[in-house]
Amino acid sequence: MDKAFTTVEIGSKICHVCQYDSRADGSVCHKRPIFYWGIDSRNKKRIMTTISYLESRLKEKPLDAGFLIVAYESEKWNDDFSPWKAQAAFGNDGFGGNADRTLEWLVNQCIPYIEAEDSVYIKNDTKVQRYTVGYSLAGLFGLWAYAECRLFAGAASCSGSLWYAGWPAYAEEHQAAFCRNKTDCIYLSLGDKEERAKNSLLSTVGDNTRKLYDMLRALPSGAKTTLEWNAGGHFCEPDIRVARGIYWILSSSGV
Repeated sequence: MDKAFTTVEIGSKICHVCQYDSRADGSVCHKRPIFYWGIDSRNKKRIMTTISYLESRLKEKPLDAGFLIVAYESEKWNDDFSPWKAQAAFGNDGFGGNADRTLEWLVNQCIPYIEAEDSVYIKNDTKVQRYTVGYSLAGLFGLWAYAECRLFAGAASCSGSLWYAGWPAYAEEHQAAFCRNKTDCIYLSLGDKEERAKNSLLSTVGDNTRKLYDMLRALPSGAKTTLEWNAGGHFCEPDIRVARGIYWILSSSGV
């Protein structure tokens, strides 16, 4: 597959765009998934590790699709990806609850720029499918954004912070928002040691993730859903876990 990598500033955020243009046979793709991936600005080097792993999977099993990865930087992680205010889970840094601002930026600035008619990333006759991608708190944000905004066809929540105060109640109250299209795709993953955390709040992540998975599977018109368990704790190979989530959606979305 042909690849191009660019960095652009869109509004208040730096975005790194990785563009794959061709099918396995070299022809141009007219159906393109776009993965909008929130990253910590301090960890942007992980982008290339994620892409390298993804490329290795695509060499093993090529897919009949091109795609875009739009990795956008966050300078204020706890604020940018928290859907409502909450006290600190550990340490002194609480959560500002500014996810609505991040979603507003995605909808009103980032997506229009990336997908404009004269965009260098999208052909005029290309059918776009958008997905949110994130690790940890950004994974929680991705699920919340999918429920809040119908522009997205799914989400990859990799080791998502589903321990977040108020999340189980939100998911239960917004079941209808997750029950909209059988062709949508929701990927969940967790490390098998994450729920062993000594912190009583963080230790709920296993049960909360299982409950969400069971709820999604039970919805009559819900998205295709999987829950993948990875070896290790929360900080074990986050870039690889993100790549697995993207690859699963590419494999499952029918592109």
